[in-house]
Amino acid sequence: MFRPLYTNRLVNEKSPYLLQHAHNPIDWYPWGEEAFVAAKEEDKPIFLSIGYATCHWCHVMEEESFSNPDVAKFMNKTFVNIKVDREEMPEVDSLYMEFAQAIMSGGAGWPLNVILTPDLMPFFATTYLPPETGQGMMGLRSLSNRIDEIWKNPEEREKVVFQAGKIVEVFASSIQVGGNELPTQDQIGEAANLLFKMADPIYGGTKGVPKFPIGFQVGFLLRFVKKTADSRALFYVERTLDMMHRGGIYDHLGGGFSRYTVDERWQVPHFEKMLYDNAILARSYLEAWEFTRHHFYREVCQEILGYISREMTDEQGGFFSAQDADSEGEEGQYYTWSKQELEKILDGKFSLFSAYYGVTPGGNFGGRNILHTPLPIDEFAKERGIDTVSMKKEIDTLKSKLFEVREKRGKPQKDDKVIASWNGLMIYSFAEAGRAFHSKEYLSIAHKAALFIKNVMWKDEILYRRWRGGETRFEGCLDDYAFVISGFLSLFEADLGTEWLKLAIEMSLVLKREFKSGNGAFFLTKGQDPSLLIRRCEFYDGAEPSGNAVHAENLFRLYQMTGDIDYKNQMEDILKGAKDHIAMYPPGACYHLMALQRYYDTSAPTIVIALNEEEQYAHEIARIIAGSFIPHKSVIWRHEGDGELLRLISGTLDKVPAEGKTTVYLCQKGVCREPLTELSKIWEALERL
Repeated sequence: MFRPLYTNRLVNEKSPYLLQHAHNPIDWYPWGEEAFVAAKEEDKPIFLSIGYATCHWCHVMEEESFSNPDVAKFMNKTFVNIKVDREEMPEVDSLYMEFAQAIMSGGAGWPLNVILTPDLMPFFATTYLPPETGQGMMGLRSLSNRIDEIWKNPEEREKVVFQAGKIVEVFASSIQVGGNELPTQDQIGEAANLLFKMADPIYGGTKGVPKFPIGFQVGFLLRFVKKTADSRALFYVERTLDMMHRGGIYDHLGGGFSRYTVDERWQVPHFEKMLYDNAILARSYLEAWEFTRHHFYREVCQEILGYISREMTDEQGGFFSAQDADSEGEEGQYYTWSKQELEKILDGKFSLFSAYYGVTPGGNFGGRNILHTPLPIDEFAKERGIDTVSMKKEIDTLKSKLFEVREKRGKPQKDDKVIASWNGLMIYSFAEAGRAFHSKEYLSIAHKAALFIKNVMWKDEILYRRWRGGETRFEGCLDDYAFVISGFLSLFEADLGTEWLKLAIEMSLVLKREFKSGNGAFFLTKGQDPSLLIRRCEFYDGAEPSGNAVHAENLFRLYQMTGDIDYKNQMEDILKGAKDHIAMYPPGACYHLMALQRYYDTSAPTIVIALNEEEQYAHEIARIIAGSFIPHKSVIWRHEGDGELLRLISGTLDKVPAEGKTTVYLCQKGVCREPLTELSKIWEALERL
């Protein structure tokens, strides 16, 4: 039986990331009072290290530096050492990441290592550190020695403590939660024009490396082209989605996208797959299909959702957080192929496959090949004089054969935490895809995940952030509530029950009561944790959309559904707070811009379907609604005898079947048009939206 040489306090945690460090010789603490007390009693600075389970360089630092007994001696002597899983405690991560970006002039990332005073004020920050100094990088041993010298020298210590206090003071004074004016409609066009200037016209996305897929930009520009018919926006969207799919960032055999690529062509990724990326990108491809009706976009969306349902779904319904980049000790080993492997497996079909997927003897990743498609399949088929349908069928057969072989490899480690916010994003995508594709399977998956959130992670009007191994822990942040509300509203609109509207309203009341700043926007946290030096209010999108932005959209959806003007007023408070941030850097606020587009869309419809007892035309109306890209709609399915719904919506939207027939009401700005009972007229009216 294997007996580790070292065990520290992290062995009692549930986080896979923390458990990866549970047998380091470093005397790690989890974030909490025990560590804070130890730092003060022992008069030591704190070494705060933040990462996540599927972070490649976090693995490297754990193996090279944190597992080194000699380094550990110096760290244990100098510091109280704290480990944080950024996915469990985003409020801690975002706070110290912002500090680090200021200290490091914008170069921060993960693993994030910050040195704090015992009062938790930061005075030094860095990312990856090798064990020893060399090749222009300070080693962890040298850093420990230098910090020890500073801390034991009264004058130097006084300077760093003073500087740390100033850093906190500056950030505390710069927090903005509200404003006096709404963003103007002009800011929408200005943002689009700036994105066009930043666009990579060859490979899509924005210019520069590393290259991240940013689905909110796609969503914003699809709405922009819907309103303005600006062809530049559609070109940006299609070029980005097409080239991302053709690149190595996409898993051509199993579906799903990696986190980012290190090159401009989307070809060489770090291979970790994150739930939130794939939830957002499933939505992007879904909306692109709704707008263009290009079948290819539908297929990519379905492949992403297939990957999630196959690999990333707990038997109880929740969605797992991530998959690692590494397997069998090597980054990308699971996803890449040598030419010899492919020749052996594919035999006489190797030549066709290798030409389509850009396979070369030397490969494009350490002697191995990351599959990518230099040409779209229709162009590839045309070059060979074969029709596209036949070519696709042939390629799909070969892909299936390789997938079966790959399934026998050692799979990348899975971070099986269930994170409320990311589950909210995924519930939204499954619900919207289920509605759009008329898929009972997708709707069932979304519904089961939502039931898991409701039954396991929502307790006594508190939404908890993380579940793993039977343990629910960490009170949710704004993002958790906002993203889950968004998913629940989509379940309601997909006609999966009034309970989801009711829960969305209950959670929005918690946000208003516990998170809102007077007449301003919403704070990230409730503000009850004394270990957080600053109560932050965030407006910019990061890897995930801004919680304030998503909730602004939620609030307008609730206003459309219920007619309650308070929801619109709350949305306006958020937009006023976001105004200066949008003006300062529009590409960082694309989800706010999406909410702003909804706010200014005077034709944004609420579609009320009052079903008669036989629920006549229910299926047909659902198909008609799914047949168009109507991004600012809200949908209410009113069933006979649904008293709960009548209690939740105002009299304005309390519509009944006319003359016993299923009736559709199109309402805008709280005013409804004449009732429609004939299917042909319903179709005509919905087509015009």
